[in-house]
Amino acid sequence: MSQMPMSDLRPDELNVWDDLPAGVLVRITVERLTDDPMTEDYQPRSEIGRLALAARKAYLAGGGELLSADEISAEVRRRRGGLSDE
Repeated sequence: MSQMPMSDLRPDELNVWDDLPAGVLVRITVERLTDDPMTEDYQPRSEIGRLALAARKAYLAGGGELLSADEISAEVRRRRGGLSDE
């Protein structure tokens, strides 16, 4: 089975399906390796990314807490007056 060097893959891309024979069973496990995906060595590539990261850090330093995807959806619905996303 050929593999791409890990440096050539995006974080959301893993292409092994074409190399597996038909009928092979696989187990894939996904787990977060750190509590905070924005580690200290993360460097945004754009000015807007740097501004967003600075705002995030200031929010967390001020006691703010990160929301899950479901909590964000609920907050958006609340701010829209209870309207659904559709």
